[in-house]
Amino acid sequence: MSYIPQVVINGFLPMLIFASTITSFSLDNISEAGTVLLSAAFFTAFGVIFGILIRFLTPVGGWKMGIIATNMWSNNADLVIGITSTMSQTKPFGNVGDYEKGVSYSVIMAVFAFLTLYSMGGIQMMRRDFDSKPQEDTEAGRKEKKENPVDEPVERGQDPQGQLPEYEEKEKDPSRTTGTVALANSTSLDVNVPPQVEVAGRTKEKVMSIIKIFFTIPTITLISALVIAVVPQLRALFVPTTRVKMPTAPDGRPPLDFIIQFASYGGQLSPVMGLAMLGAALSRIRVRHLPEGFWMSIAATCFLKLIVGPILGILWIQGLKHTPLINDDQMMMQLVIAITAGMPSATSQVYITTLYAPDDAPEMSQLAAMLLAQYALIVLTLPILTSYTLIKVIA
Repeated sequence: MSYIPQVVINGFLPMLIFASTITSFSLDNISEAGTVLLSAAFFTAFGVIFGILIRFLTPVGGWKMGIIATNMWSNNADLVIGITSTMSQTKPFGNVGDYEKGVSYSVIMAVFAFLTLYSMGGIQMMRRDFDSKPQEDTEAGRKEKKENPVDEPVERGQDPQGQLPEYEEKEKDPSRTTGTVALANSTSLDVNVPPQVEVAGRTKEKVMSIIKIFFTIPTITLISALVIAVVPQLRALFVPTTRVKMPTAPDGRPPLDFIIQFASYGGQLSPVMGLAMLGAALSRIRVRHLPEGFWMSIAATCFLKLIVGPILGILWIQGLKHTPLINDDQMMMQLVIAITAGMPSATSQVYITTLYAPDDAPEMSQLAAMLLAQYALIVLTLPILTSYTLIKVIA
């Protein structure tokens, strides 16, 4: 049912974001959010490199930009939040605030992926695989028409040679043609040289679409929660703090503590419902026909994304430990970064590709096979990555 994802994305997830962000972050540790954002950008960057390598070194058919997108965007929301919320209740975690911190770090990763996918050209990149096909068909049709001309009826007032009678008159008077040519250029719909009005209209629509992406409920909730977290007077209204002396409610809690309690209660449904939707999305995909040799692209993606990616993630954590960005005590942040580095591709690409792919498009089968292989392989890679992180990286 289509209303269930809307309830999760616009209801339970914002509640989870609001409660965990205000509880976890403050003016003292807001720099942790910058470290998580930097890590998310790093993972996206090496995802681009992986995608380009697979695009040019393996047979991908017409799925050229889609294979890059598959390597760029991972499932940074459902799986990571579900794993961290479970791990936060076990050793070496289990301290006060570990659950909220793990969820907050995961949410920041997810919001970064959301913004780059929907407002920074991710959808347009996936659509390019299908925009080029009609253009190729049109060019082929034009070429065929030139090779096999068909006699067309001559319209009234047209010269049998295909030239309008007034054309010779315009040639005799160049001053009359100047305005006509200028008008034709100003109203041209040519793709290479679009009219100025058309460019302005498209630019305005593009800017408005980007603004709409930034004003989604989860994004607004995260920004609002971060603002509240870094302003001591506002944060003291929701959670106990030593920076500001705030009058308490009759129960001894901060005045707006009931909002945090309500958001925490509803937010706990977000990971559960998210994993359920993930299973539903995987159950609907079908593999019908694949290009010859595409198994090499699948194997390369699984190897780079689920084996090389976690190795780079662990090296990234070890490198950050030599800087002020990560301390040895920030175990939950290290766990979230390591797990995010080993996540499979985002299932949201299924819905985006479906919007532009024609019926029975091979690209849909390629994406389905790619996702099924990755989500089957993480049954082995994810426990190994988590165990190694807990034993060798965090300990």
